[in-house]
Amino acid sequence: MTFYEMINDLSLALRREKLVIFVGAGVSKNSGLPTWGQMVQVFGEKIGYPMEGRLATDEYIRIPQYYYCLDESDGHSDYYSLIESMIPEGIKPNILNRLIASIRPKHIVTTNFDTLMDQVADGYQIIKEDRDLLRGISAHYLLKLHGDIRQPKKLVFKEDDYLHYSETHRLMETFLKYLLIGHVFLFVGYSLNDYNLKTFVSWIDFIADEMQVKREMHRNYFLSSSLHAGKDYLKKYYEGKGMEVIDLHQLPPEIQVHAQSVELAHDLGRRTYAVLELLSR
Repeated sequence: MTFYEMINDLSLALRREKLVIFVGAGVSKNSGLPTWGQMVQVFGEKIGYPMEGRLATDEYIRIPQYYYCLDESDGHSDYYSLIESMIPEGIKPNILNRLIASIRPKHIVTTNFDTLMDQVADGYQIIKEDRDLLRGISAHYLLKLHGDIRQPKKLVFKEDDYLHYSETHRLMETFLKYLLIGHVFLFVGYSLNDYNLKTFVSWIDFIADEMQVKREMHRNYFLSSSLHAGKDYLKKYYEGKGMEVIDLHQLPPEIQVHAQSVELAHDLGRRTYAVLELLSR
């Protein structure tokens, strides 16, 4: 598919109220918050874990688990305090947060702990845990899959949290899998090697097979910043699982030019904004 064919498909899903936008740490980075990898690096350095080179996908959840196991403070308070220290209060949303909210997708889903989307998602009921879904009365949800920094002991960050997720977040996982059947997902602010992204894609892949949904009839989309280093194999991998990859480093010239005028400090944030802005027209 060409770039504008993908934009048209996303716009159609939006008009039909079938678009769900996933918001990753790359969006919050534009407000000065650390990415997931940067948070993990802090934990790794604290325990003397070798951090040279690129971490394997499973190390992102295992390193926090190592720290947690070594933490002998009362109730593992040091572990939770370290997470809280990296997401301080008072951080304000950036224009990318505001744009995503203004697009008005059917639902917004985030794996971020911060409250940036909460502050701008007017009209979206915030869902932080299963019990919130039981009280759901809105047609639009902001689904915080991994919890909220204001409830640090309920965050999903270390390995055990991921391994037990299907038991601790049964309703949220079921609801998300339900959305997979008839909605179009757009992932923003994630890396192609992101553990969370791979989990979601595995669900998409399984449900497509289970429901016998032809992938060419129901595709999902991913704004990627990871293909400029010759990683075509990653693109083919995700395309084989029903994911169209929009390469932020290979945008049409007119979009690249417009991106340079966007008032964000990070180039990838500017490029992401320029692409999403096409959906708000």
